[in-house]
Amino acid sequence: MAQYKWFPAVLLALGVACATNPATGRSDFNTMSEADEVALGRQADAQVRQEMGVYDDAAWQAYVNRVGQALAKNSHRPGLPWTFAVIDSPAVNAFALPGGFIYLTRGILPFLRDEAELANVLGHEIAHVTARHGAQAYSKQQAAGLLVGLGRIFAPERYQGLVGVAEGGLGLLFLKYGRDAEREADQFGVGYAAKAGWDPAGMTGMLGTLVRLSEASGSRRGVPNFLSTHPAPEDRIEELRVAVAAAAGPGSRTTNAAEFSRRLDGLVFGDSREQGMVRGRAFVHPVLKFSLEFPEGWQIANSAQQVVAQPQEEAPLAMILQVVADTSRSPEEVARAVMAEAQMQQQSGQNTTINGLRTFVGTYVGEQQVVRAAFIAAGGQTYLLAGMATEAAFNSGQRAFGETIASFRPLSEQEANAIQPDRVDSYTVRSGDTWASIAQNISKDAIGGPSLAVMNGSSPETRPAPGTRIRIVARR
Repeated sequence: MAQYKWFPAVLLALGVACATNPATGRSDFNTMSEADEVALGRQADAQVRQEMGVYDDAAWQAYVNRVGQALAKNSHRPGLPWTFAVIDSPAVNAFALPGGFIYLTRGILPFLRDEAELANVLGHEIAHVTARHGAQAYSKQQAAGLLVGLGRIFAPERYQGLVGVAEGGLGLLFLKYGRDAEREADQFGVGYAAKAGWDPAGMTGMLGTLVRLSEASGSRRGVPNFLSTHPAPEDRIEELRVAVAAAAGPGSRTTNAAEFSRRLDGLVFGDSREQGMVRGRAFVHPVLKFSLEFPEGWQIANSAQQVVAQPQEEAPLAMILQVVADTSRSPEEVARAVMAEAQMQQQSGQNTTINGLRTFVGTYVGEQQVVRAAFIAAGGQTYLLAGMATEAAFNSGQRAFGETIASFRPLSEQEANAIQPDRVDSYTVRSGDTWASIAQNISKDAIGGPSLAVMNGSSPETRPAPGTRIRIVARR
């Protein structure tokens, strides 16, 4: 969870038109000129960088940009103002904005086997831009009278009366493309990679890895994972093999596997200090210097805007944590304004302190839901920590809500400095090791055994060979 500011929706008044697609040569429905694409992309890029955050590693940013620029020069639209960035998210994904703005999540990097796979992922996203897939999808939404605001990273639908959501740039990231668009991006992407000298087979390798990862770990909450925004059924992978064979040539064999693996050493894995970290049932934020504990057994999802926790079993209960204001107003004043905007009626409330922090705690009723909300002033921010339930389930959740609210506490400088993120490391396999034992004993459950196997290009059903050097996640 990062500090968060609200942004207006990106709304452009554009005329309806058809234009020749620079990559396919077709005449496509599109309301946007190239200048419009760049302007929209640049505006959304600023929002993405501020809301999602850029990974604070100059070497990785320069490396990804170097690979991306080489691919872009070999694309159908080399003249766009191409930019490439690694965003600070643990999700496994890659995105593109109209106009040439390309992103990889930090979380996808450990699951790429080599530089060729990196190049093919970037080539796929570049192809979405050169073939104007995002611009076309945006144009269709405009024509249908729809808002661009799809930027809902995570908010339980039944609680969206309480949780505000930003509209604009993030919505453009998560536009889903049709099967034909994905096929085009595959074909053009492997072509760009091969033309720039990388092995086009990196695309099939990457997709196969991500399919296995999805099977091993399930989908992640928060930013959607790659397979949720880039569907990859088996028949699509088979179709891609034809494109790879057609693109392959004597000058397209580069993989740079050793260099890529070397660069992974020390990469932050999972949550970062800047966005806070989940540690068992606790959520700790060493930068904002606070911690709290959610109920035992609840699933915790951390995103750029908020932290959400829910029971593992299907139950109409949830808790959220997010920044709602600074401390220029009292917690009670903030509570009054926020809950009024959410159209929630206060049943009870009182000023109190929680672990020395000024707090207003109240119970509120809205349409078919009841909320126990604490507004906590800490470190210059006012946090909303709320338990939400249907009317019928509220009583069963009150104890959990109360205990979580009471657990919110500030961290000392010493405590905050001691909290460090998990990082990618390497390990030499010993006799008797299994993926599960390495994950449990060496990585201390920072990653599951099946996902660790996939990270190393193996199947979870296999055993790692003694003496081999593998990737692991080190918990410090």
